[in-house]
Amino acid sequence: MSDGTKFINDETAIGKWKNIGWIGGANGYSLERLNDKSGEFEELYFLPGGEGYWIFEGWTKGVLLIHYGGNEPVLEYRYDIQSFEGRDYLFLRLEDKTEVFVKEDSVRYSKATLGRHDNIDMPFVNDDRVIGKWVSAGFGGKELLENFSPEQKCGGLYLRSVEFSAGGILTQNYMDDVWQDKWTKGFVLNLHRTTASAYSIREIDGSDCLFMEWKMGNYVYGGYAPDYYAFVRANGKS
Repeated sequence: MSDGTKFINDETAIGKWKNIGWIGGANGYSLERLNDKSGEFEELYFLPGGEGYWIFEGWTKGVLLIHYGGNEPVLEYRYDIQSFEGRDYLFLRLEDKTEVFVKEDSVRYSKATLGRHDNIDMPFVNDDRVIGKWVSAGFGGKELLENFSPEQKCGGLYLRSVEFSAGGILTQNYMDDVWQDKWTKGFVLNLHRTTASAYSIREIDGSDCLFMEWKMGNYVYGGYAPDYYAFVRANGKS
């Protein structure tokens, strides 16, 4: 356990759980009339030994630890497991609701092999149009691809800029760190997450705009489709 809490095993918890919905309050057990999935967590894995991954700092019997990053506190949420008609269901007790999961398997996953990963062993192909520094100007789902304007401003984004250099060298400047990665025509190759994020360039109102898939924890561990970052050139119009 990353916070020093003594680990107590719960063999029934180990494996993969799939979110099927939620119920109001933090103490319910009913599987009838579940509310639609809230988007909190699509999938949940309990790794042997209480090992953590992504925002899940770890676990011990009856407790799941969640940390949303930065200076946020590590949150402790109760869980319990009940069996109905031959299947195991996990009830995760949040502040004002209970997320409900059904067990999909009892595989003893590890952090090293968990999640979705892409093939990043791609040969370098040049793309003169992308070379240079791009400043982040928007973040969101697929609607960003249709609605983005190079005139819009969106401050405080976690990924602040990306710089494509000759030979496939990529520098990604985050709010709290700098990552050195790679790129090839059409893809950003993230060495830290083993993901290949597609990018495209469109001219909007006379300016080049770069759109890049955002494949971080939500994609790798959460089972979600990627979001998108939008960028404009650091020196303005093309």
